[in-house]
Amino acid sequence: MKRRNSPGMSPQDQRSALRVPVSCKVKLRLPDLGMSYYGECTDLSVQGLTVKTNYVPRPQEEFEVYVMPPSAPGSPREPMALHVRVMRCHALQQKEMYELGLSIVTVLR
Repeated sequence: MKRRNSPGMSPQDQRSALRVPVSCKVKLRLPDLGMSYYGECTDLSVQGLTVKTNYVPRPQEEFEVYVMPPSAPGSPREPMALHVRVMRCHALQQKEMYELGLSIVTVLR
């Protein structure tokens, strides 16, 4: 179910799934390169997430992301593991930082 384009609404406001602002550390695991990059998840929904990182992906690239839960006394520290696809990437004002829009392909755990 998609929302109609409404005047004055940004594309983020027109998403069909509500995004929740978060601040969680993430690890991007790139099996093709055998490398990992790190960043911060700034919002999360059942369909996707936004990540700030210094990694610049290819369009439609797929990889794994591990999202650490926020710190809370007595809560489990097991990361959420996702297989994601890159939907967008743009440079931020911070030097060598990029914002990635990622679509969740599969929840691994």
